[in-house]
Formats: sequence, structure tokens, C-alpha cells
Amino acid sequence: MKIALHVPCYINELNPEIAKKTLLILRHFNLDVKVPKEQTCCGQPFINSGHPTTLPQKFNEVFKNYDYVVSPSSSCVSTIRSQTLEVSKKMFELCEFLHDVLKVKNIAKNYPKKIALHNSCHSLRHLFEGSPSELNIPYFNKIKEVLGCEIIEASRDECCGFGGVFSLKEGFISYVMGRNKLDDLLNKNPDVITGVDFSCLMHLESIAKKDGDNIEIKHISEILWECLDETL
Repeated sequence: MKIALHVPCYINELNPEIAKKTLLILRHFNLDVKVPKEQTCCGQPFINSGHPTTLPQKFNEVFKNYDYVVSPSSSCVSTIRSQTLEVSKKMFELCEFLHDVLKVKNIAKNYPKKIALHNSCHSLRHLFEGSPSELNIPYFNKIKEVLGCEIIEASRDECCGFGGVFSLKEGFISYVMGRNKLDDLLNKNPDVITGVDFSCLMHLESIAKKDGDNIEIKHISEILWECLDETL
């Protein structure tokens, strides 16, 4: 399999360790993974704001010859999947790829900390990695299966309030939504909060720091690699 790692622009700038951990996880399963230096943004900020952009087409040119393109961000994956491109059906979020393609489960079954999982909107409602509560379908959650340990979920799978440019245009509403989501998760006394979208986690972490909440927040790639690294 020819596999490429897509590194979202904001992760590359703000927390490149997430990309590194994702690469290490994929290579742990003996996959030959390339990280194209010429890769670019998927175009999500422009598309969400209603502006024309050729970034998805440029993205397609970089990645179209790979069998799979894996990203540690469900929002970037859902953006490319929303386009009619050669690469659209090849894009996978990390946990989705582990679950659907590699058939890997229970990586974190012995993780010593109590995990709270934030199910981001893109992972639930665009990639269907879990069952959105508004749909009358049986419950499932691929991310929980990949982790394989006891997981706390929020009582309501509502948006955390980040929403990219929404958090800039509607700062107060964004904060209240994030505060509600954080309270929902913290009420169940987790040791760590995780999720597949760093943007959501960054938003929740900034609220936690601002309001003085003592909670560890990690991208799911960091937890998965902690567990895999211990087995080496």
C-alpha cells in the first residue's frame, strides 16, 4: 500500500508532535508512509466561509497517486470528501483508518487513566465514526473500539463551539458552548480528555486554562502512541 500522511496546517504550526505521533503509529504497523513536502491546506477555512478556492484541487494533485491518505483531523478529511476529487475516497481520519482498513482495536485497553472522549461534529456527522444522537440508528463508536478501554462520553453530543471561523465571529457564544461541553465531560471526573480533532481540543483547553480547570487534554494520537510505545 502506498500511504501518505496529511499534516493539517494548524497542527503543523501549533502542535507538530501530533503529526509525529500519527506517523509513528502508522509505521508501528509496518506501513511505508510518506509525508509529501509539497502538501497544502485542504481549503476548509475558505469553503466554510463561502469563498472560492483551488486548494482542494492542489491537494488532489499532491495526494492522488497514493492508495490511502491518513490525517489526524476529521475536519480536514470531511472537507476533501465533500469534493469530487480522485483523492476524496482515499482520505481517512487516523482512528477510522485503524478501524476500517487495518482492523485494529483495543490499543489502549490497559491505559491507566480515565478517558473522556469528545466526539467532534465532523467525526460523528460527516465521517460517521460514531452514531449521532439525532439519528435513530443503533449505537456504535469506532474511536472507542480502537481505544478499547473504559471511555466516558458527554451526555449530549453537541458541538464544542469551536467551528473554526465561528469562534472568531461569535466569541461569546463559542465560549458558552465550549464551557457547557467541558462541564459535561468534567462532571464525570476524567483524568484526561481526548478526541480526534486538535481544533476542538485546543478550544476546550483554552477555556479550561482561562477558567482554572485542572484537566489534561491530549489528542488521541498521543494516547495511542503512549500505549503502542510501551509494547516495543
